[in-house]
Amino acid sequence: MKVRAAIAGAGLMGFWHAKNIARAGGEVVFVHDVDPDAAARLASRCKNARSSNRLEDVLERDKIDILHVCTPVKSHFELASVALSRGIHVLIEKPMTARCAETERLCELAAEHRVLLCPVHQFPFQRGVRRAFKQFGRLGQLRHFEVTLCSAGGAGRDREDLDEIVAEILPHPLSLMQLFVPGSLREQDWNVSHPAAGEFRATLTARDICFSILISMNSRPTSSALHLLGSTGTIHVDLFHGFCVIEPETVSRWRKIVHPFDLSLRTIIAAGLNIGRRAWAWEPAYPGLRTLIRSFYTAVAASSKSPIESSDAVEIAVVRDLLTEKSRAVSSMIGS
Repeated sequence: MKVRAAIAGAGLMGFWHAKNIARAGGEVVFVHDVDPDAAARLASRCKNARSSNRLEDVLERDKIDILHVCTPVKSHFELASVALSRGIHVLIEKPMTARCAETERLCELAAEHRVLLCPVHQFPFQRGVRRAFKQFGRLGQLRHFEVTLCSAGGAGRDREDLDEIVAEILPHPLSLMQLFVPGSLREQDWNVSHPAAGEFRATLTARDICFSILISMNSRPTSSALHLLGSTGTIHVDLFHGFCVIEPETVSRWRKIVHPFDLSLRTIIAAGLNIGRRAWAWEPAYPGLRTLIRSFYTAVAASSKSPIESSDAVEIAVVRDLLTEKSRAVSSMIGS
């Protein structure tokens, strides 16, 4: 029997969740949105799906197994808490909630009602990130961890909106830190820069590793990349496309000369193979999302653990709150 799913939020992410649910062995049976026309449009793309702008219609007992929360973050807590309280599993877009305290409460509800709760931190589930993780030992001692995210998603937005988008993106680099350097998020000595609206940099030095997160809504071209620099090699991960390139430690004059050509060739080969795999699997956007959804559905069917456990979700929420508060404080100092 297929897992019955409902989607709350008929926008862009709701659309991509709907596309991936069927490939994960589920079936969309309901689409909810406060805009009834939007809900109806997305429901029409899903076989046997109904639409409603009333959450009560969607969350009636025994109608669905999983709720996908793809609405603006301010509505996440209310939607998820109602679903969890009714014994419905929840897969929720990042950030899980506006504040860490709400994330903790959702985790408590999930445990109380014995259902699964999982944030959509899809980067660790990308093929390129998983390959980088498998090859991580080749880097020797990790010296530098750097994530750069330049987005065009804030075009035409005001200052407050730009900073809010930055805060919504933050769980992505934090989830990668959590994967590659477990326990690193517990460090509190972050330095945060916020020079302009939509511009954010956070750095941390811990365990002899320099961590750097750059999020920019204004820098161009757009990019989404992870760089892992170690004592015996470097891994570059293209997070937008979902592939990685591994550079060896070889040091020589000849290596310096050929390096740009070698890196370019490695990148072209990796990018070409990756686009071929994605085309074959029909994964045109958001690499890693389908794998995460499939993992969540498998966990629900097997009554096992969520692919992202509550303790990890809370840890990311704690650090996100810390960094956004520091960013606001820096902004206030500059403004004064």
